[in-house]
Amino acid sequence: MDRTRSMILQALVERLGSDPEQALSYAETLQSLDPTNKQVSLEMTSLTASARQRATQLQSASEEAGGHASGEGPAPGGRQNEHRHSQQIHYCSSPDGVRIAYAVSGDGPPLLRAAHWMSHLQYEWESPVWRHWIDRLSSENTLIRYDERGNGLSDWNIGDFSFDAMVTDLESVADASGLDRFPLLGVSQSCAVSVAYVIRHPKRVSRLILYGGYARGRRKRGDIHQLDTHEAMTTLIREGWGKDNPAFRQLFTEAFIPGASREQMAWFNDLQRQTTSPLNASLLHSTFGDIDVSAMLGAVSVPTLVLHARNDAVVPFEEGKVLAAGIPGARFVDLNSANHSLLGDEPAFADFLREVRSFIAGPE
Repeated sequence: MDRTRSMILQALVERLGSDPEQALSYAETLQSLDPTNKQVSLEMTSLTASARQRATQLQSASEEAGGHASGEGPAPGGRQNEHRHSQQIHYCSSPDGVRIAYAVSGDGPPLLRAAHWMSHLQYEWESPVWRHWIDRLSSENTLIRYDERGNGLSDWNIGDFSFDAMVTDLESVADASGLDRFPLLGVSQSCAVSVAYVIRHPKRVSRLILYGGYARGRRKRGDIHQLDTHEAMTTLIREGWGKDNPAFRQLFTEAFIPGASREQMAWFNDLQRQTTSPLNASLLHSTFGDIDVSAMLGAVSVPTLVLHARNDAVVPFEEGKVLAAGIPGARFVDLNSANHSLLGDEPAFADFLREVRSFIAGPE
């Protein structure tokens, strides 16, 4: 584990060279694992000098701007965090008694977003990583979203993290929301959950939208590298998710949103601790590896739109194409992004919204 941890820390130090303050914190942790490593000592010396130089430059820029950088700008939590809509949080129960939290926001025809992991209804509402999704999807629809079992405001102390339980949670939310016929949006692993729901309830789903998803978990793809990666990640989640040292969480953040700002990365790092426990996260991640709905794809009978970021490091682009190819008549959209969670200021998010709105408004 120490060797794996050292490799992760070294990769972070190298990758964050343009942000010496953040890279320095990982280098310090790396040095604590091996105080005799001269290469790390040299890297720390270089990063310290770079951090000091950057601080001097920022101070000079602040003075030239008349002190505006000293705290006179918008305060955190100010207008930039405001929403055009409000949300109402409700609870329903799955057949096994697990309480599932769901939120309703916006106006217009319903749009149900199936839960992905690392979700927290309230924390997402305030997050610079997810609030643009909520705002924009709520602008023309009544958006219903819910926390995965074991996540966010839903029950954490549970024993069943099976794929079937995830599908029944989706059924419970759809029923509790009073939905008759509605478009369904799956994101990441909830794409497979959404496919399974459509097979069970083809008459209730008017449109199926799948973003960043897959039909086969990493254990089912026949790729030894992906299998090894999955098992290593599950171990890292179990051992490092809740620790004060952010190195493990930063590994996930770098994969999910490599194009993010420092603020967005900090939010995503904290989201991981806020949303679930290390044990729940590892159990969920293990379940995701065994997902396989590939045999169901040919039976999907509703209009389907599949979208995938071209350079997604979390779910390979090829898996998005496999998903689309297996669903009769599905349309595939290639988004020019490396972010698994599309960011609000990138063109790919605008493309995603345009495609989804056009698709939802189309004739049945």
